[in-house]
Amino acid sequence: MRGEVIQSLICHMRIDFEVIHRKFGISFRDYFKTELERLAELEKDDLVIVQPRGIEALTAGKLLIRNICSVFDRYLMQQSDIPRFSRMI
Repeated sequence: MRGEVIQSLICHMRIDFEVIHRKFGISFRDYFKTELERLAELEKDDLVIVQPRGIEALTAGKLLIRNICSVFDRYLMQQSDIPRFSRMI
């Protein structure tokens, strides 16, 4: 499921909560509550917008899409509470 979310962001620059709900039978907002809280900082920086129906990468966020996706990567979050970003930043 997380792979699907990350793939949607990387390929389409957006996540549709309803698509994830239909495919996996979960409430996106409930299941990814912690991740949505982490996205709040990126939203303040105008990298993403979290709307009632989904998440969309904004213009600046498209350049940093891997960093946005890292919020949903459970493996990275288990390694540290601080997201690790690419060396290019």
